[in-house]
Amino acid sequence: MFSPYEELEYLSDYLPAEGEVVLVSREAGELVCKPWQNDELRDGIHDSSLYGLLVQSNERLSAIGTFPIWMTVIGLVWLAILCHGVLSFGIEQWYVVPGLAFPMMYLCYSWIRRRQAKLYREQILPVLKQELRRRNISAYALIAGVRQHGEFRTLLDELVRCS
Repeated sequence: MFSPYEELEYLSDYLPAEGEVVLVSREAGELVCKPWQNDELRDGIHDSSLYGLLVQSNERLSAIGTFPIWMTVIGLVWLAILCHGVLSFGIEQWYVVPGLAFPMMYLCYSWIRRRQAKLYREQILPVLKQELRRRNISAYALIAGVRQHGEFRTLLDELVRCS
């Protein structure tokens, strides 16, 4: 019979690679080595299909803002042309265009937020609820998992607002 230290030395030969964790416990008088994992969503999302769904949802939420941004930029350019060409503003009135740009940027931001909220409520949230129910994950556990991934910032904003 080996001493506990000899058993630990024997087990050390079979330990996993660096970064992996094992739990060594004594069962029926013998040391038993078991893999140990933290909470599934604590360190992030490990399920590839759920991760893919979250990536797709985040990308859809991010992409829905391109149309309002382009329309605002085009509108601002035409507004500058209108001010300087039609209304005969000279270089002395340069401050008019930036002065009008700030309210337009706020309207663009509001437009994007409304579009994202509508997309989230109507299309993304029902699918997420179904997946969470199927996997038996709470909404707060999902938020904790999404929070670990910086690339999901847009989706995290919607999850926090609507939970």
